Amino acid sequence: SFERLSIYRPAVLMVDRVESRPLESVLRTILSYTVQRIAPEWITTPVDILARAMCFNSFIKDRVGVEILDNHAIFRLSEQQSSSKNDQSKATNEL
Repeated sequence: SFERLSIYRPAVLMVDRVESRPLESVLRTILSYTVQRIAPEWITTPVDILARAMCFNSFIKDRVGVEILDNHAIFRLSEQQSSSKNDQSKATNEL
């Protein structure tokens, strides 16, 4: 009986792997030079964006129940985390 369950459904994860996967390497190269530059939320999800969104979402207290986060929601959460950091930095600088 969890108070909250978050299910993340990222698109293709953009990550450098240690093991050799030639086809994945070619696909990642193509995606990084085309789709990721034009519309990054469309097909790809960098792992740092996913990690940032997961960390930020775990500290949000007002959500309950089950939530399923698609790729666009993951990017929005990541952006919220970045903007809240900027707000905190501004407040600290004002003191």
